[in-house]
Amino acid sequence: MKPLRCAIYTRKSSEEGLEQGFNSLHAQRDACSAYVLSQAGEGWTELPAIYEDGGFSGGSMDRPGLKALLADINVGRIDIVVVYKVDWLTRSLADFARIIEQFDAKGVSFVSVTQAFNTTNSMGRLTLNVLLSFAQFEREVTGERIRDKISASKAKGLWMGGSPPLGYDPVDRKLVVNEAEAESVRYIFRRFLELKSVSALVEDVKSIGLTSKRWINRHGAPTGGSGFGRTAVNYILSNPVYLGGIRHKMVVYWDAHPPIIDRTTWDAAQALREENAPDHPDTDKFGTAILLKNKVFDPRGVPMAVTHSTKDGRHYRYYTARDIVHGGASAGRRMSRVSMGALDAFILSEVPQRLKADYLPDLEPAARVRSATQRVQVTEEAVVIRLHHAAASSQIDHLPGRIQEIDDGLEITLPIMLKQRSSATIIEAPNTSQPAGRMDRALVRAIALASTWADRLASGEATALSTMAKSEGYCDRYAGKLLPLAWLAPDLIEVILEGRQPRTLSLGALIKHPIPLSWDEQRKLIHAIGAI
Repeated sequence: MKPLRCAIYTRKSSEEGLEQGFNSLHAQRDACSAYVLSQAGEGWTELPAIYEDGGFSGGSMDRPGLKALLADINVGRIDIVVVYKVDWLTRSLADFARIIEQFDAKGVSFVSVTQAFNTTNSMGRLTLNVLLSFAQFEREVTGERIRDKISASKAKGLWMGGSPPLGYDPVDRKLVVNEAEAESVRYIFRRFLELKSVSALVEDVKSIGLTSKRWINRHGAPTGGSGFGRTAVNYILSNPVYLGGIRHKMVVYWDAHPPIIDRTTWDAAQALREENAPDHPDTDKFGTAILLKNKVFDPRGVPMAVTHSTKDGRHYRYYTARDIVHGGASAGRRMSRVSMGALDAFILSEVPQRLKADYLPDLEPAARVRSATQRVQVTEEAVVIRLHHAAASSQIDHLPGRIQEIDDGLEITLPIMLKQRSSATIIEAPNTSQPAGRMDRALVRAIALASTWADRLASGEATALSTMAKSEGYCDRYAGKLLPLAWLAPDLIEVILEGRQPRTLSLGALIKHPIPLSWDEQRKLIHAIGAI
């Protein structure tokens, strides 16, 4: 009988109790060892290697013990993995699927001692997935309860941990004014109103030696006491905690504790900060309101922020992928920056004709469009506009574009033409589209014929393309050019059937080029032919 090498994996979420001579990890291992021993007659033997994670959550794969276990599985040192409970291995259904996939690739079985599961059979797999779904549900519910508790506690004015702000000390979950530090906070607000500049204020607080709050963190280590920079000073000037409020996400709960700054001083400081705000392109102060602020996404779904440049005294604004704004690479990404004027003009020309006549008729056209638009995604082939259900008209079938109903709106895909100008992409609606319903019968027949040929070859009804081509009166070479039409992307076939393809996209123009199998590459090819 071939010996089956058994690896025991143990885990505990918190570090509490791990310092004890016999802790939870030991108890789990003893139980698993006893189970392996009970299967000795089947050839099971326990490996001496220790795979354990003390103080690591089951919601993450970043665990040293688990990594060591998977590494030994990959090199073929393990036949069976034994755990005390399934969710000791992981609480994430997605992670569990990935782990089991690695197990299967190496022929490794998985056993839970207390639940008697074995992944070598289909019933064991089903039961494991059901159990892990409940484990993940329990974890998510626990997280929701914790978040709700934090929100409710902050609403009652309780301090829920973290770095205490300068000027306060946490006492019994409440913030108590530290008078010595509070005077530093008052000085910062007072001098800001006198100097009227954050930069000058930073130099001032540095000159008198003001430092951030010193305190002892939960690990018993001293922290803080560093000098103030611009970010730290701005944080103090904008923190509602000094007016007696506690912030939770986007909500501020007032009267939570005694304020350090009075309302008059606070309002004056906020007004000065607003006055000093730079002419940033993402604000209406730059000139005109942003039509699609926070609604534009690049081809990968990355949100696009508003950026600008200035040349010869003129301002130019763009929608730019946020990861690039924050230092990401733009190489090879054509749609990483789009002219704001070009995209806004395109949206303002296309959206109004697709709105209900009675949708917010009193609003200005731009405000009406902004209110109706949920999201705009720009790709190299199309602009995908998502409209709110309440705004979208149902009488737009005659207009260009592919229409799709989604849960929370109507999605319209409009083909576009792109031009590159001054490193930004200019968007234009193609003027080469055929009127709706003008079908290219030769092209449609060729696609249908190619699909028939492909189906007959796949089913075994026909064994050679040449035989089918001859029966239709085509030579082998021409039939070989037609056959790839059977695998065109569904959206391209829909466009062709509806007669919305570019006029230049004839059957002859299409089969001059090798048709790629990749749908993305097919769309690029169609776009290139349409631009001729």
